[in-house]
Amino acid sequence: MSFPAPEPSRDSGGAPLAASGHRLRAIDTLLADRGQLFQALFLAAPIAKALVDLDGHVLVANTMLCALTGRTAEELAGRHVDLLAHPDDAPISDIAPFQPPDAPQLDPYLLLDGERRLRRSDGRELWVVQSHEVVHHSNGSPMFVVLSLVDVTDRRRAEEDLVRRAFTDPLTGLPNRRALTDRLRHAVALSRRRGLQVGLVHLNVDRFKAVNEALGHEAGDLLLSQVADRLRWSTRVEDTAVRLGADEFLVVAEDVEDLDGLRALAHRLLGVLDEPFVVNDREITLSASVGLTLGNDMTPDDLLRQAQSALTRAKADGTRGRIEVHEGVLSGSEMDALQLETDLKHALDNDELRLFYQPIVHLADETLLGYEALIRWQHPTRGLLPPGAFLAAAENNRLTSKLGEWVLRQACHDAATWPDDLRVHVNISARHLAEEGFSELVAAALAESGLPPERLELEITESTALFAAEATLHSVAVVTDQGVTLALDDFGTGYSAITALHRLPIHTVKIDRSFVADVVTEPSTAALVHGLLQLGRGMGLQVIAEGIEDLDQAEWLREHGCAMAQGYAFGRPAPLPGPAELLLEQLAAESGADVPGHPDTACTEETPADEHP
Repeated sequence: MSFPAPEPSRDSGGAPLAASGHRLRAIDTLLADRGQLFQALFLAAPIAKALVDLDGHVLVANTMLCALTGRTAEELAGRHVDLLAHPDDAPISDIAPFQPPDAPQLDPYLLLDGERRLRRSDGRELWVVQSHEVVHHSNGSPMFVVLSLVDVTDRRRAEEDLVRRAFTDPLTGLPNRRALTDRLRHAVALSRRRGLQVGLVHLNVDRFKAVNEALGHEAGDLLLSQVADRLRWSTRVEDTAVRLGADEFLVVAEDVEDLDGLRALAHRLLGVLDEPFVVNDREITLSASVGLTLGNDMTPDDLLRQAQSALTRAKADGTRGRIEVHEGVLSGSEMDALQLETDLKHALDNDELRLFYQPIVHLADETLLGYEALIRWQHPTRGLLPPGAFLAAAENNRLTSKLGEWVLRQACHDAATWPDDLRVHVNISARHLAEEGFSELVAAALAESGLPPERLELEITESTALFAAEATLHSVAVVTDQGVTLALDDFGTGYSAITALHRLPIHTVKIDRSFVADVVTEPSTAALVHGLLQLGRGMGLQVIAEGIEDLDQAEWLREHGCAMAQGYAFGRPAPLPGPAELLLEQLAAESGADVPGHPDTACTEETPADEHP
């Protein structure tokens, strides 16, 4: 832009036209004072404008620019225009357009014509359309730049809102299926560069349709929103939780090293969903089935198909809360573990589970007081398996509660055939104890077997006692009110033993075998066990020492006031003792003879670690 003086209008003879004389004089007057005219137009312009020198420093800012940026004219004068740039944008060297050598060399920020993001003085973000025009001297050399900024923040936010709506699930606020493709494509490309893998965790809420029909669609929507919130809070920053529709969700996990890491994520998510939900003042327990897949050398569609295939297998037989892995990502050992999981699902139907019983005795005279029930699996090809060989498979298939129910019913049935003074101890998992209907299951097992409640003792761990939810505390209260007693297993191994004793109505504590093993040889361990014995007696609790393997340990515990004992020194886990065996054992205890159930004759297991179900 420049200001050349106009030529006057003339007639054909070259003389000025008289009729245009007045207009010519007016134009001459305006041009004579063109600086004031330009200033008036600039300052009164309805859009934000600034006069900027060629190096990018503001010379003058008009009122609209001050209002747009939240700064006064004095604050802007002399400052470089990069003052307005948004700090999160790319460096100017990466985005500035190329300047031809023969063009006026301007500061790169002046060349960013088009839509760009700025930051106000109060930190707020705004969007503008920027343009610039170079004002030249009459000789053609550049003098300064007029920078114009049109505020388009409202339009930009409206567009972003439309995009957000298009790619966001309106109910849960999670990304939707349309957003998944781009997110997954980005995750796959990134994982390839880093040499890691992308994992997919495909979740389907079990029996949600039934819940929806029972509570109504509004309550169902509230429940799905809570599920989405828990998934959002339980994933890493780099992971993305997506709602695929209805009761299906997907978590895209970036930078996964191996299948174990992906399984750990799946278990964590299922654990979060295990906690009861509250909808309209009603407590609801949910579970979810899960399909897993892993990879970085396939298309996003292939990954999604594999995750869907694994989820379909997880829901195939109607079992709730199962985790299945796409077979293509499994190694040989993992395939073997998968086969074990499959076999375990049929173990109950095929009558392959067994209960072994380990004696609990009075330490002073070795009188038999009862038995602890310990599960075994008579696998058709692998032989007799201890619980350590298959409990992980049970956990992967969410079968721990089914196994626990079988153990409880079978133990009550077996114990009902024993003499009336013998009790049976049954281990209960935290998950099973918290499930709805657990107290009714105990009542049914007692009623079906005819076993009096006072002859049944349920064993739980310290962590179960410490972190029990309200549902667990309620189940325990109902069960103990029936007359069933509660034992705290692995006493003293972690957390806070005293707190655990106060949370639940504990009847018996069992000192862990890890302490008993060193009680004779380690003074510090001996002091700890002595303290646990005193704590138990002081609170009026029965105390059982586990894992006693020799007479020296038994003698030390007896001298320090331990009343009851369990371990290889008094009998290894063995199959069900019938009435005849019990009679022989009682007679043998009086005579000191070897009988079934004692270490030399009961079974051939080598390590006590396998004794826990």
